[in-house]
Amino acid sequence: MLARATTVGLVGLRRSGWHQVRHVHQRQFKSYEALRADFHEWLKKEVKLVSLFLATGLSVVFAYAYRDNSPVRQMQYILAEATAAAESGDKQRARQLTQRAYAIAGSVSDREPHLYELAFSIAAQYEAAGQFDLAKKFYHEAMTHAAYAKHAAKHVGMYRMVTLDRIAECCHNLGDVQGAATYYQRALDVYEKDRGTRELAKDQMDSEVCGIWFNYARLCMDSRQYTEGGQLLRKAAQCARENDLPDDKRAQIHELAAQLGAVPRPTFNALVGGGVDI
Repeated sequence: MLARATTVGLVGLRRSGWHQVRHVHQRQFKSYEALRADFHEWLKKEVKLVSLFLATGLSVVFAYAYRDNSPVRQMQYILAEATAAAESGDKQRARQLTQRAYAIAGSVSDREPHLYELAFSIAAQYEAAGQFDLAKKFYHEAMTHAAYAKHAAKHVGMYRMVTLDRIAECCHNLGDVQGAATYYQRALDVYEKDRGTRELAKDQMDSEVCGIWFNYARLCMDSRQYTEGGQLLRKAAQCARENDLPDDKRAQIHELAAQLGAVPRPTFNALVGGGVDI
């Protein structure tokens, strides 16, 4: 739980966004704190799976006991180097090494379960660097691997929904309003189709979709589509209440609602009926 290249704000700053870092697993990876520091700007952004994917993408310990020259062992060595590069602040080298690991994983099998995490991690690093075209490329690649990712039986819908949201954010940053709207809608379509169809999926997807409604509302406001923006923001506000999201997330919705409320009358009253109930 959605990524811009500047300090997080709200609407009017195209590089703001729903900067929610959530956790779907209790397990923490060894280099998480170092990665959090090195990629602090990106980690402040939106998705629930952010910390998991970035940590996994750069420091995953594979549960295989292969020989030292095996592809999996090579990935271990390369990812260890990537982690060291990240810890030293060399983000470009960390990304390059992660891409090498990704290429090796792909040479093993196009269904290798770590391909999704690695592709997502590479995309997220490009997004943090403001290279949104390359970020889109790797998010699209992540989409092709989602069905074979770890825990896909339970979470593939959420993986796809989150990745589509990231593609939409990249489109928004690139000024592609129609593309962004298309991918936001696809993410919401996945939510409507898959929510509650797998064990534990409903609560996690219901919580995650709040950020997508929020980001989509920002896109609509940037495009002066105030009717749609108000409707989406109301859904985000309701979702935040029903899922007991943290106060800072509700504050973001409240601030965006206040900006929507600043639209000159009678436009605002006519379109959203006087405000959004947070």
